[in-house]
Amino acid sequence: MKRFKNLALVMLSLAAILSFASCEKDDDVPAPAPPSIVGLWKGKYGAVSDYPTLGYTMLFRSNGTVRVFDGTDTTIASKAEGTYSISGTTVTTNYTYLSSPNTYSTSATFNSIYTFMEGTYGSGAATSGAGQFFLVKQ
Repeated sequence: MKRFKNLALVMLSLAAILSFASCEKDDDVPAPAPPSIVGLWKGKYGAVSDYPTLGYTMLFRSNGTVRVFDGTDTTIASKAEGTYSISGTTVTTNYTYLSSPNTYSTSATFNSIYTFMEGTYGSGAATSGAGQFFLVKQ
């Protein structure tokens, strides 16, 4: 009988240890990556007060550079290279076309999940005055 009590006590102790071990928190699940502006964005632009209807594409790279295309077909569109910076929910760019000395700048506000932005563009360092645009992350 004493042996049975000892065996029951050992089994009960083992069950308690295993139940506590199975309640351990799983730390192997990685946190989701924060949203990022990096990637391809396609949309439309319009001159001055015109509603945006002309193709416009931006490729934001992780190193702070941006490639801009006048069109949504990036194989035939005019290309520009430049830089971008982010402050809060605003992104600004400055870029120059590869085939001409024309330089433009933009300022746009994007949504909290980095899937849509809209803003204005201007000539040279001015971020407004030439037109407006919107882009959707692809």
